[in-house]
Amino acid sequence: MDGHGFHKRELAPIIALLFFVAAVLILCAVSVGKKADAREKAAAESMPQTQESVGDMLQTQESAEDTLQTQENAERIPQPRKTETAEAQSIVPVLEKETESTPSASGGAGRNGTEEKTEEKTDGQMLAEMMDYWSKGNVEAVEDLCGLPRYRSMSASLQGPSYFYYYGDKDDQGKPEGTGIAVYGGDQYYYGQWSEGVRKGQGTWLKMYYYTDSDADADRTVVSHSYTGEWENNLPNGEGHEQYGLDTGLAEPGRRYLQNVIGNFSNGLYDGKMYLMTEDSGGNVQEWYGTASQGVFETFEGRDLEGRVPVCQDAKDPDSHLWIRPLDNIDLGVEEVRQQVTAQD
Repeated sequence: MDGHGFHKRELAPIIALLFFVAAVLILCAVSVGKKADAREKAAAESMPQTQESVGDMLQTQESAEDTLQTQENAERIPQPRKTETAEAQSIVPVLEKETESTPSASGGAGRNGTEEKTEEKTDGQMLAEMMDYWSKGNVEAVEDLCGLPRYRSMSASLQGPSYFYYYGDKDDQGKPEGTGIAVYGGDQYYYGQWSEGVRKGQGTWLKMYYYTDSDADADRTVVSHSYTGEWENNLPNGEGHEQYGLDTGLAEPGRRYLQNVIGNFSNGLYDGKMYLMTEDSGGNVQEWYGTASQGVFETFEGRDLEGRVPVCQDAKDPDSHLWIRPLDNIDLGVEEVRQQVTAQD
């Protein structure tokens, strides 16, 4: 008995210690559970803010990817050399610009039926393409390019006839100098020599005419208008050749059209001895001689029932003349080129 009692007394402290440890463990478990609940509650309350932050990160990542893609695309676009950049310019001042043309969704065809490939080209690349044909004297190809949708879109993007995109040689200040090509509003182009930012020397100006269903009352006989010759102060000055491209099959019976004018020009006006060719609706061509002073032809004696006066003699019959109304015998010359220069006034 005493031995057993001794052992029970020895075990009592151990049992008490075990109960204490168990109690401590229970209290710890309860505390841990409460903290976990608190964390879950806090996480639930902060969840909307966390989702917004993730959304912002995704948006930022998408923006970064877009920026990277834009940079990669820009790197793929061939960049013209400094002397080959197409720029939007006005006669005064010069405005820098390099744009990418918008391709036609389904291509298109020029005036001569050439199919256009759907592709993206900068204004500089298009003008370089045209300049290559023009420098080789292939004017038919130049006129065909003019009618393609991407070229018409390039011309239509300009603010007015005095503004142009340029491609070619430049001086140290970036102004056209030497040989270059330009496109203007209204389907107009120039290829030739430049000096101090303006047309000077030998060059050719060309305008194409395009008609739509809304031009029901328009005379569609005139297809193109051009001037080739000497330039000074941005205008035809000196010996030159003005020409109209005609489709006389569309002309009204009895109509006569000016086809060619060769002679001296002064600030875009006929000035001096002039040689003219006309073509009527039947395709008949006649040659004429006349003398003009600052856009006004010298007249001969006489006046018809409509009040017209005779100017220019038939090359084969000096007694035969062209007849013109006095009010129309003013400022005769390359009118649209002069409008380019005076558009800013």
